[in-house]
Parts: sequence; structure tokens; C-alpha cells
Amino acid sequence: MVARLSIVLVEDNDDLRELTADALRAQGHHVLALGCAEELEDQARAEAADVFLIDLGLPGEDGYSLARRIRQAQPLVGIIIVSARSDLQDKVDGYDSGADWYLPKPVPMEELSAALNSFARRRQAQQLDQVSPQGGLQLRQRELQGPGGQVRLTPAEEALLTAFARAPSGRLENWQLFELLGLDKVDISKASLEVRITRLRKKLAQAGAPDPSLESIRGIGYRLHAPVQLLG
Repeated sequence: MVARLSIVLVEDNDDLRELTADALRAQGHHVLALGCAEELEDQARAEAADVFLIDLGLPGEDGYSLARRIRQAQPLVGIIIVSARSDLQDKVDGYDSGADWYLPKPVPMEELSAALNSFARRRQAQQLDQVSPQGGLQLRQRELQGPGGQVRLTPAEEALLTAFARAPSGRLENWQLFELLGLDKVDISKASLEVRITRLRKKLAQAGAPDPSLESIRGIGYRLHAPVQLLG
């Protein structure tokens, strides 16, 4: 296995969900197993997920809608759709929804592992490209390491920094941050977001990130200027 990944599995079949989760955990991955899209709102907000495994035929919000929503909020996260639907149009719709892979059920564990390893290799290559030779930061399991020393992050801060590090040009819009943190788009939530950004900015500075590490883009969102390497 290339690297341990944080995986969110959304599958409504109880037996299949547990079998898949157990097999992935046996390979060293961290797995959050959910039965529907709605559980994602309650249990996975603070998860810094690397990959989402999504079934299409979910109760409530279906897999297509969930994949689109995740892709909008987390542009560089891995999305694998696993479904019994094998028609060409289903696959096209899956890729149009933001999936990186569409695997028809039943999926051999070897094939699923190969897809996960492919994503892990791609992610590691992207991280190496983004890290500068000197002065870069490293994030691993809520520990931010940099020229200024080591700083402990909260789960929400880790999720924020991970999302910024993966976002194109390090930029995230306010609506993406609201969705990531589970905040409503109202004034009190805007103030809460600003407080969280300020705290994260201070911790980046403590780790040795150059100023400004997190730039406010007025009326739009924020941009991360400090290179951050995400370690498994």
C-alpha cells in the first residue's frame, strides 16, 4: 500500500458497508462508514477525508447529488462511485457528477485497492510539487511542523488547512468554508468563520509560515500562501 488514507464510505447496505470498511481498515486506512448522505452532515464535518466511496442508490439524497456537493466543496478530494448500475449513461453521469473512478459492483477488493493506491500516488506527487525546498510546512495527524516549531491543531483547524492545501491556488470561497465547517450563511456564522481563520493564521505563524499566510479576499473567501505538505 502506498499510504494510509482517511476514507468516508457511504453505503446503505449494512452488510456490504461493514465488510468493505473492515477490509479497508485491515489495509491500514482510517474509515468512517455511513449509511446515507444525511449522516455525513452529522458525523463527518471535522473529518479531513482523502477519499469518498459513494453508492448511488442511497436513501434520501442520491450518490450523484452527494458527489457533486462534495466536489464543489473539496475540489481535490478523491471520489469513487461504487454502484450496481453498469449502463454507460450511469457511468457518464457519475463522472459528470465529479467522480474520479466509477467501479461497478461487485468490486474486487484488489481493484478498489488499486484505485486508492493510484489516488495516493497522485496526491503525493501533487504535495511534493507544492512544497518549497525551504520554509515549507508539514501537516500530519493534527500536528503542524515548520521552521518555527510544532503546533497542535484542532480537528476543525486540520480540516480547514487540509482543504486550503488541496484547493487550486490555495483559494477557497466563503461558501465552501461554510459547508466544510457546517456553518449557516448568516452574520453570526461569518463572524465564527473569521474567528476560526484568525486562530488558524496565528498557528501558521507559530509554525513559521511567512506573513501573510492566509490572505482575506474581500467578499469572496481566503487564499493560503504558505506551502503545506500533507503527510499520511
